[in-house]
Amino acid sequence: MAGSKTTHANEAARRYASALFELAQDNGELANVYKDFRAFAEMVNGSDDLALLLDSPAFSREEKVKALSEVSAKAGLGDLFGKFLGTMAQNGRSGDVLGAELAFDELYAQQRGVKRAVVRTAKEMTGAERQRIESILAKAVGGEVELTSEVDASLIGGIQLRIGSQLVDASLAAKLERMNTAMKGA
Repeated sequence: MAGSKTTHANEAARRYASALFELAQDNGELANVYKDFRAFAEMVNGSDDLALLLDSPAFSREEKVKALSEVSAKAGLGDLFGKFLGTMAQNGRSGDVLGAELAFDELYAQQRGVKRAVVRTAKEMTGAERQRIESILAKAVGGEVELTSEVDASLIGGIQLRIGSQLVDASLAAKLERMNTAMKGA
């Protein structure tokens, strides 16, 4: 199985992401660095070897810097992003690269005024269902929405929607749980 997806950014990863964000913004390369970071994260999540390189203490910092430089060059990633990877590896923070990608992604979305939403359903949504939810959310938040969808069969039916820290749980499993709780109290 390919490298595991990091789901959070620690403080160090956030600091590195913030520094890269400011540097990319100052150099007018924000969109390019964003694309490079996304492409690199996809490579890591699709490659056990690359994930091992980032996380394993068996490789020296110098070995990591050299390998990441070669990967970056072969993948056609920009110089600024390549130097960023090298800096993280040299400073012993290569294991935080995916966390930094998440933090950078958040900063980029904020800068563009985009709201992030996660929708969970019991089965895969159709394209029309997804577009309808995106349209409703865009009207509700008054701006652009980037929707991520997840499938969770334990919901049985219905939908869970999270925007920021707000959760709307209209799943069948939640309704059954509320009915069960109400019946116990009766």
